[in-house]
Amino acid sequence: MEIFVKILSATLILFSLYMGIKHGIAMALAKPEMMEMFGKWNINKTGIQVLGVIGLIATALLLFPQTFVWGNLITTAMILFIMVQFLKAKI
Repeated sequence: MEIFVKILSATLILFSLYMGIKHGIAMALAKPEMMEMFGKWNINKTGIQVLGVIGLIATALLLFPQTFVWGNLITTAMILFIMVQFLKAKI
């Protein structure tokens, strides 16, 4: 059972790293799809890039056991921010 938990944990951490790097780079480079999505919420290119860099830093924090929780908290805050903006735009 312990081996299963370790494999599952490693898989989830690798998936989080992949997604964090993928989306963080897309935001930091201000790719067109990110510009389109955040443009609906009146967030300019610089704001998107700042969010991307913060996302990349949060992803890097996931690599170290001492900062793992902080990385997850920052990532969660960013996801919550995006969800609130999406809901605001729909209303």
